[in-house]
Amino acid sequence: MNENKSTQSDEVDLHNLLLAFQRMFKGVGEGIFRVINAIKAYYLLLIISITIGLLISYAMHYTTKPHYTSSMTLMLANIRNEFMENQLDNLTVMIEEDNYSAVAERLDINVETAQQIKEMSFTSLDRDRIEEDSILTGSPFQIQLALYDNTLFGVMEPAIVNYLESNRFFTKQKLIKQRQVSSMISRLKGEIASIDSIKTTVGTPKGPVNGFVYGQPIDPTNLYRESVTMYEHQVELEADLEQLDNVEVITGFTPRLHPSGPILMKYLVTGGFVAFLIGTILALILESKKRNRSAL
Repeated sequence: MNENKSTQSDEVDLHNLLLAFQRMFKGVGEGIFRVINAIKAYYLLLIISITIGLLISYAMHYTTKPHYTSSMTLMLANIRNEFMENQLDNLTVMIEEDNYSAVAERLDINVETAQQIKEMSFTSLDRDRIEEDSILTGSPFQIQLALYDNTLFGVMEPAIVNYLESNRFFTKQKLIKQRQVSSMISRLKGEIASIDSIKTTVGTPKGPVNGFVYGQPIDPTNLYRESVTMYEHQVELEADLEQLDNVEVITGFTPRLHPSGPILMKYLVTGGFVAFLIGTILALILESKKRNRSAL
């Protein structure tokens, strides 16, 4: 008997659920039918509403200041990407808040130039290639910048790079590396000079020469080979000294001749759609009033 009651209860619940769905679909159908009837009855109102919306959208597009968008790709040194993300995020917030004086100070540009920045965004290119619990280090960044003046991309590129390099932590690490490499180069130069002196003594001896250095016989070939190896190491260190920047530009901003926005079609589609919704709501209101008057 308990099983029969449970079965009957389930059947009642299922029946009520089906009735609820039926009422819902019926209400949706009636709503769509009322909308269609209202549009048919007041199609002139919708045409006027859409026309006004398109005209307003065109006027807004015409009065909106054009902007130019370009991107720059940066390669980081062996540092964690989140450090750069925090620094770029701070700059983005200042731009979004129209804090032009702070932006000008950080980028070392004048306020008038800072006011030409519309927006900035950045993306870590390798973010989706690593596991969620991994630390991203030395990955390239892409910075997208929108300016009202297309002649300022050449100014903004070094300004952003210098802003990133000016981080206190990065500057300190760079100075430490510079001292280490410079010290190694200085030591190599001294050792090369000593070997060159020995080569000169062996090549053009002045007085008796016993042919031994530190108990080992002098081999001019080894001296020349050691000198060349040291010089190659010195050249490599000098090249490293020139590449100690924490940020390297891979691809700079591309100058733009034609504006990236505003896009006229986007304005027209948005304006026309909003005007259509407003017109439809007005048509439904008028149709409802008409039906109420008929009922009376």
